[in-house]
Amino acid sequence: MSFETAVGRDGIPHVAMVAALESECASLRLPATAPWHVTQSGPGGERAAAAATRAVAAGARVLVSWGLAGGLGASLVPGMVVIPRRVVAHDGGAYDVDPALHARLAGLADELAIETGDLLTVRAPLESPETKRAACALHRAVAVDMESAAIARVAAEARVPFVALRVVFDAVADALPTGAEQWLDEHGRRRLAPALRAVASPAQWGGLMTLIRRYRVASRSLAELARVLARRRVFDDEAARPER
Repeated sequence: MSFETAVGRDGIPHVAMVAALESECASLRLPATAPWHVTQSGPGGERAAAAATRAVAAGARVLVSWGLAGGLGASLVPGMVVIPRRVVAHDGGAYDVDPALHARLAGLADELAIETGDLLTVRAPLESPETKRAACALHRAVAVDMESAAIARVAAEARVPFVALRVVFDAVADALPTGAEQWLDEHGRRRLAPALRAVASPAQWGGLMTLIRRYRVASRSLAELARVLARRRVFDDEAARPER
């Protein structure tokens, strides 16, 4: 269910989970009692900002950037949960997350492997280990995505709390296939033809098999994170926030 269809003064939760990809949204398909709505933005900062803006206009009181991320720090492995204290944009802007929510989420460390360093947001995927290491050195970030800074900016302008919850997909030493962003359409759904072209290249088979294994690990971790959030009712107080 998205914020475009049902948010108001009728007891429906007002925590917006903004995720770029269809597969990331799938991890949040829990019982209807889960205190959040899910909106699928499609990849990239502009789409994420538009989705977050719609959510706030429809009544969202908390914005959460949800999904996968690339590892930049050497200690980050696929499946690790990144709960950053700060989101850094590629152009140098920075946004602190809500401290009270962050403290509550950091308490999940008794169940999950958590990293709380900075999260970098970029315009295009970092495909090589060299570009990842350079980004880590320049921005001092532990992980990278393409949406969180845009969502954080909308939250700051609307004066609503914001946090990011990301699970590491690829490690810093992993190379992404060239043009991997073409495997997804503007809505965050898989496009079959570009992926098949990559599979048809034997030179990429080794790397693809590694990424498939990484994706399975990350997807299981993302689903487990959603279950832990729901079971421990982390967002219940946020869903009950009074209207601004």
